[in-house]
Amino acid sequence: MKKKILITGSSGYIGSCLSSNLSKNYEVFNLDKKLEKKKNFVKINLLDKKKLLFALSYIKPTVIVHLAGESLVDEKKKNSAYYKNNVIATRNLIDCMKKNNIQNIIFSSTAAVYSEKSSPLTEKCKLNANSKYGKSKILCEKLIQKSKLNYIILRFFNVSGCLRNPLIGEWHKPETHLIPLAIMKSLSKKKFKIYGNNYKTKDGTCVRDYIHIKDICSFIVKSINHLEKKKKSDIVNLGSGKKYSVLQILNKIKKMNDLKFIFSSKRKGDLPILTTSIDKAKNNYNWYPKNSNINNIIKDQFIWLKKKLRK
Repeated sequence: MKKKILITGSSGYIGSCLSSNLSKNYEVFNLDKKLEKKKNFVKINLLDKKKLLFALSYIKPTVIVHLAGESLVDEKKKNSAYYKNNVIATRNLIDCMKKNNIQNIIFSSTAAVYSEKSSPLTEKCKLNANSKYGKSKILCEKLIQKSKLNYIILRFFNVSGCLRNPLIGEWHKPETHLIPLAIMKSLSKKKFKIYGNNYKTKDGTCVRDYIHIKDICSFIVKSINHLEKKKKSDIVNLGSGKKYSVLQILNKIKKMNDLKFIFSSKRKGDLPILTTSIDKAKNNYNWYPKNSNINNIIKDQFIWLKKKLRK
């Protein structure tokens, strides 16, 4: 009998890819506030504690992968949106898990919990979020750490790419992430706007770490196994361990399809450098981001977006 895994935020980019990936070996239950035609789908807003409590009592999953939340980094958005959809939603989930004796949770946190650092960030680096989004994720992490549940907190760096079979990828409205947005501009022959060219980096543009969605999925599988067997909590940074500036990414995209770009003023909340060490993930979990070659990420993103833009 397959073990039950529940994914919150299953209609999102990472949730959709993960649901497809896990369905081969687990009985996957998909939970989201947006209605979607999926097997074992439950339409629930995590703010509705009564419905959530009932759903968990019925499903009784072995592990919950908590991906739901306010993920768009927008400093114009009110604090209340992040607090409600991230912090209160996570608190509700923890409470309902405890009442149903569900012990294992994997939480999608973010690189945005860290402040800027010129060297690669490790899990021991001080948390000092520069954005409302990052601050809300720190509060979620603290709730989970105090919960006495078995947890793995995953701090994602820049996730990109797609699954090929079935073809599933990133489709946000509006799109704010660098690689898909730049490729969309390239395919539609529009200029791409770079926010800032006077950061203290080699070429003046922001530097980031990019990881393929396939490698995110593969580590979550390892996290599920870890919680089931060892029942030991942990926090892990997930990236490729490599760094690229905005200009480097755009020039790689330009080689595959023409792209014109212009410079604009900096955005509030953007840090000059945000990259990670993946030593812990490699050494403690025998994991390596084998799909995260930057050219592979960009090629996959082109394949996905060409299909979506044709519709």
